[in-house]
Amino acid sequence: MKRINMKVAILAAFIGVALTGCSGDDGANGKDGEPGKPGQPSIPVATDAKVLNIEMGKISVGTQSDITFTVTNEKALPVVGLEKFGFILSGLEEGSEGDASNWSLLSSEACPANKYSVCGTLIDNQDGSYKYSFVKDVTAEAAFDITDEKTLRLVLRTGGEAVGSTEISYANTHYDFRAQGEEALYSKNVVNNQNCAGCHDDFAIHGGKYTQVETCVSCHTDNKMSEANKVFPMLAHEVHIGVISAPVGGCDNCHSENEQATDFANWREVPTAETCVTCHTEVDFKEGINHWPYADNSQCANCHTPDVIESLHLGTYQGQNERRKNLHLTVTDAKMISQPQAEENQGKEGSFVQITIDILDKNGVSRNEQLDKVNYLYYAEFYINWGDHDQGLGFGEGVADGRGKVLRVHTNKGPYEGYSEKPIVVDYKNGKTTYEIGPFSMQDKFKGDVTDLYGTISPRIWFCMDAAGESIMDCDGETDWSNGAAGYNWLEFFNTEGLMEERPRRQIVTNELCGACHGTTTSADGFVQMTLNCRNCHSKAGDSEFHGTTCVSGNLDSNEQILLKDLMPRGERDWTTASNAGEECMACHNANVVPTQVIRDAHTKQGDKDYVEQLTMSHPDQKVWIHAMHANNRANQSGEGWRRNVEYSADLANCAKCHVGDSFDAKYLVGRKPLALDLDYMDTYTDPTNPVNGRYAVDGVADAYVSPTAAVCLSCHGKRAAEEGEDRKQVRAEVVAHMKQNGAQFGVTLDEYTGEESCTVCHNLNNLKESHNLK
Repeated sequence: MKRINMKVAILAAFIGVALTGCSGDDGANGKDGEPGKPGQPSIPVATDAKVLNIEMGKISVGTQSDITFTVTNEKALPVVGLEKFGFILSGLEEGSEGDASNWSLLSSEACPANKYSVCGTLIDNQDGSYKYSFVKDVTAEAAFDITDEKTLRLVLRTGGEAVGSTEISYANTHYDFRAQGEEALYSKNVVNNQNCAGCHDDFAIHGGKYTQVETCVSCHTDNKMSEANKVFPMLAHEVHIGVISAPVGGCDNCHSENEQATDFANWREVPTAETCVTCHTEVDFKEGINHWPYADNSQCANCHTPDVIESLHLGTYQGQNERRKNLHLTVTDAKMISQPQAEENQGKEGSFVQITIDILDKNGVSRNEQLDKVNYLYYAEFYINWGDHDQGLGFGEGVADGRGKVLRVHTNKGPYEGYSEKPIVVDYKNGKTTYEIGPFSMQDKFKGDVTDLYGTISPRIWFCMDAAGESIMDCDGETDWSNGAAGYNWLEFFNTEGLMEERPRRQIVTNELCGACHGTTTSADGFVQMTLNCRNCHSKAGDSEFHGTTCVSGNLDSNEQILLKDLMPRGERDWTTASNAGEECMACHNANVVPTQVIRDAHTKQGDKDYVEQLTMSHPDQKVWIHAMHANNRANQSGEGWRRNVEYSADLANCAKCHVGDSFDAKYLVGRKPLALDLDYMDTYTDPTNPVNGRYAVDGVADAYVSPTAAVCLSCHGKRAAEEGEDRKQVRAEVVAHMKQNGAQFGVTLDEYTGEESCTVCHNLNNLKESHNLK
């Protein structure tokens, strides 16, 4: 933008005045000149911008509504010449007689005009200030009567056009006020972008034009929407309930407190039939079906008090938090020993883990009970494995024993040989029970001797209580276990000397990061755990024999096939448990563990042209299946109508959404163990009590391998969109070819495996950040 030289301008004016005082004939008049161009502003203005900052001026609402505002860039320079704006005016009717406060749309206008919106009068003052005059007489809106006391909201949309060489992204700014421009007396800020950011990245809908929840509630109003389920409270419930990864009924997943969500507690303080029925679809309040008839919302809060609502929705969830305090199984010692002490283990080759466990009450005092002799535990299982599990660059994943061993002191699993063994007690003293489990192999085929590494232990417990959740009681197999609680999980590290005081493994994910979407539970002392809902992944099994052998996640069809492709995840709060960001899963979910027959049969078949690649993306290794599941790339996902499909709510390229710091750096995959596959297996199920011939969950024998970096990258980048007529996404052959050109190997034998991937030569940390838009 050209700047005027003020000295020159003043001098020209002075000369003009001086010339008018000269005498003499000035000759004939000349012809009229052409109209001059509009003057340029006499102040510095922005020639470029990364963001647009809005400062509101005067707002006048009435038969003629006008607003003034100023736009500056990130350097506080005025931005002129903007042509694209959106303007929404809404009013908030304060609730009474039990009704919730309710937004009404007064006018939605935009410049330039389009088929959805008219454009009023937009004036650019060429100094960064603008004036907009609405077309609509908002006082004529029958749904809302404007008074001096009522809350009004103005939403101003900017962006969608270039300033200099930069295309400005859409952004919304909202202002709550009263008709005379005074501060609003009441609000309805139930949720906002901060609540949504746990699962979503940048919140943007309708082509990216609307970027604030405050905009959504201003426009999705009952006087605007023709269908009730499109009004925002109902719409938000409908698109989330039963879909989100956190348990259903956990209203606090979204309705959490922050400084902008001033009315976050409305869900429990203002119960209305309109919002309740969006979840409780079996209820007809008007007809009195599953609830006595009601005339209006005025009586709802008489019975449904805030405490009652919270208890009914979060009772099991929060109750488990309270009930968890009643019992804690503490590992007081653990170590790897080279020779067994238990008589039952004599003569077995390998090393053994000894674990000492104390049962503590809610005050942290030992109950002085032998763990395997108590009757109030529905299950008490300890997942154990040995190896460095990822010590960083060059160390590799040294889990030596494949599928982790599980010390099942109490269990609800079937008594399958090699799967659920009787616990071996080597000592009981002063309330502490010591168990011995093994053998563990101290020789790894890729790493050699792993004696100097470390192991991990993580518990999974559930204890029984009375219906009031006040007293621990013996499990009778009926309702007592459902009245109980899942104990908090923790992760302990140990070596040949005992428990390790410091964590030897780098932190890759955290409970807070995972729990931002899945939900969290927090103990009284501030211990945060991610909330997992068992039924989100594991549908109730139709055949307990097969279900008891592994995480089948499905039902039997005529006892022939585990159907993972047709499941409906459930989300009741009483099926919640706690997890340390899934870290404990790595005891079993590691590169050594081949996909079981359940996975092979239900995910992909021998003879498929992309069999090895599909099997790789469906591998149980934690670092692969987590990526593939969120990317909807496992072989039992992405089919039309399949219930296992995952619609990830954030940007898959945003590694920082889940990873701590730069833990996604590909250098951490260098030297790690390849993923084991079992390509030769039997096609049919036989007697599940015969694991050798039955070929069920513990049948895997590795006969092929896949390079680790290729497997992890393929888990996200391995599929292309389905073509017409296809029922699933197909493996991208060009991606596999690129990986093979750079040393990756798929489905090779142990003798053929070289481990010579060169991915990090190009795909270093800076490259990954750039390609994933993380800079």
